[in-house]
Amino acid sequence: MANECQPSKLVCPTKRILNMKEAASYLGMSVTTFREHVVPKVAGIKLMPHRISYDIEALNRFIDKASGKEPDPREDSFWDKYR
Repeated sequence: MANECQPSKLVCPTKRILNMKEAASYLGMSVTTFREHVVPKVAGIKLMPHRISYDIEALNRFIDKASGKEPDPREDSFWDKYR
């Protein structure tokens, strides 16, 4: 069951860390495109040997930067309420 983000009512993923296939899907692109354009700019997280994962917040920052959006420092992350 997915959580709803506020205020726009977008469905948010329930996981914060995604594998490469999930991260590519989250950004709406193929794994090949993700490898070519995102992996060089977003640091992966090595949680287990031979497996790189991606933090959703890092992916969101990548998209914000690519779109020219400046993050609002007063805006809480979706995940802040779980810290």
